[in-house]
Amino acid sequence: MSSAATVRSGVAKNETGNRTRGTHPARYFFVIAAGSMLMIMLAGFHPYYLRGEGMAGRKISPQLATLVLVHGAAMTAWLALFLTQSMLVPARRLRVHMKLGWGAAGAAMVASFSGFMLAVESVRPVPDAPFWGMAYRQFLMVMLAEVALFTMLVVAGVLSRKRPRIHRTMMLLASLSILAGATVRMPILFPVFGEAGWAGIFGPTFALGAVLVVLRSALVGAIDRWLLAGYAVMVVVYVASCEFAISDTWSVWARALFNV
Repeated sequence: MSSAATVRSGVAKNETGNRTRGTHPARYFFVIAAGSMLMIMLAGFHPYYLRGEGMAGRKISPQLATLVLVHGAAMTAWLALFLTQSMLVPARRLRVHMKLGWGAAGAAMVASFSGFMLAVESVRPVPDAPFWGMAYRQFLMVMLAEVALFTMLVVAGVLSRKRPRIHRTMMLLASLSILAGATVRMPILFPVFGEAGWAGIFGPTFALGAVLVVLRSALVGAIDRWLLAGYAVMVVVYVASCEFAISDTWSVWARALFNV
């Protein structure tokens, strides 16, 4: 469902009036963004891809192993398909792009459902374990916020598939919204963003998002309002989720709703 550019952006007129394929760098913005996010995901989760290990070399609980596998496969498929579709648009392979889109939507729904289940089930055995400056019970709120925002952005992208400018931006933001799971596993980032609070958890995501907003605006010569607005919403949602997570209200809700 993701798109790197509209058909109009991939075509230009030459001096004789004939339509030729454009070469403007903006056509490849979404390819660059998608490739960067896939590389971040692979770098952050490489211990799992290579050795089946969890964060910091921890062994994954046998009770969660299948759920982790399903979720990881769905997330990887989503980002791989986002990159593939982003490459298909400037190549003017729109029919293939649209066919793959429904597969990407299916992968997203599997990722959302398995992500919700994995978040809840991973917390239940150790709700008071410390994790990124808060109890794991509190961090559950952060994980659920990620699942909810990712799902809403994908749905928005599907519903706007006939409006390429909105569609491609929603899919880009959906991919950006799930990167924290990878960046919190990259110690090289800890000295810059810390290891606690919203800055430690989402700081790298916010930084990458800001770079993408600026780069996109520079390439097209104007502010991409949909991208800027979506990025702003993401920042607000994630910061608010981290603040709400450490409140007494969330602790009561977590025990009542999820028995953690």
